[in-house]
Amino acid sequence: MSGSRVARFLGRIWFRSLRREGPALPPGPCLILLNHPNGLLDPLAAAALLDRRAGWLAKATLWKIVPLRPFLAGFHAIPVTRPKDGGATAESIQRCFQKVHELLGRGGSVALFPEGISHTGADLAPLKTGAARMALSSPVPLAIVPAGLVYGDRATFRHSVLLRLGPPVFFEDLIKQGPEPGAVAELTARIRAGLQPLTLHDADMRRLALAQEVAWLLAEAPGSRADLEALRVRVRTLVPHLAQLDPEALAALEARVHEAQVWLRAKGLRPDQVGHPYPWAEVRHWLPWAGLRLLLATLVLPCALPFWPVYRLVGWVATRATDELDVSATIKLVAGLFVLPIWTLLLAATAGWSLGWAGVGLVLLAALLAFLSLPLGERLMEDFQAVRGFLRRRDAVVPHLVEARRQLLEAFPELRA
Repeated sequence: MSGSRVARFLGRIWFRSLRREGPALPPGPCLILLNHPNGLLDPLAAAALLDRRAGWLAKATLWKIVPLRPFLAGFHAIPVTRPKDGGATAESIQRCFQKVHELLGRGGSVALFPEGISHTGADLAPLKTGAARMALSSPVPLAIVPAGLVYGDRATFRHSVLLRLGPPVFFEDLIKQGPEPGAVAELTARIRAGLQPLTLHDADMRRLALAQEVAWLLAEAPGSRADLEALRVRVRTLVPHLAQLDPEALAALEARVHEAQVWLRAKGLRPDQVGHPYPWAEVRHWLPWAGLRLLLATLVLPCALPFWPVYRLVGWVATRATDELDVSATIKLVAGLFVLPIWTLLLAATAGWSLGWAGVGLVLLAALLAFLSLPLGERLMEDFQAVRGFLRRRDAVVPHLVEARRQLLEAFPELRA
């Protein structure tokens, strides 16, 4: 199975929603340059959403993790020896460039992360110059395509991801100069300028954090399935507006947003539930379907119980190992890819020893039903959330928050789109 098919299969398991926006990739060789906010989930999400097969640049240290080698081969990964990892030489860098140029020369595309590191910082990390040098020394014409990755609630399994492609970066005026330092610096700056608007990164951490909090307060769905393109547009719209506020007005807005967040957390509500009237026609339509989902859950979800301990164990190990979201997500992905299948085989072996082949079949059937029940469990959690919203709909604070939302949209009318 090709790397892109594996990525699409794993992506449908890990993510509840995968969405791509922006123009189509240009025909012919492309350098696809992405931000790097979520460890190994970034190439997984991007490969699942790109419409063509691409080679991937990956740090050479990943080949030391033996279980990852089949995936690196399937994704046609090209090793990059970084100075920070030790062992980087002129020869190793030249070999990497040669492999990239060979792939581009065959009409292929290459994807890489020009930041060089995965991180959860507010702004893009300083871009490495490798992408610019590869493009300016390419033996064939190519397009440089920036692409931004935006995630929903990254702390949870089964959240949403958006891949936002941008227009190709113009660099035809620099080609004649080749990989000279001045041309490399200029092209790297253009790549950064093309990449920044496609992401949720910004140089001012305070403004960016407030813009994201306001955008989430205006979201029409939970983080697991929110419209991330609308969220990205709202954040990019808000940041320059917030930059024009004086410190006193900015502090006042922060206080109001914080007050709303505290109330929502205390009541266990989502922003989109505040002020929703829950009309009887809607409730009457929802009730039988919610009852049916609850009935199905009592029949199907018990199949997931044998797999719950190892699922919780993977999450526990990841949270204890690091407090960095991008590293935690990578640990969960890698551990889940290997621990869950091993656990399933152990259960099947135990059942087979006790019940024969019928026991093995029961375990495999339970594993399949557990996998298929994921969407059902998610919908059931939304049903419980809807009940909570219905019970809190007459809370005394609701009119105050609805008015605050109206004033916010009045102050920033662009956010209505």
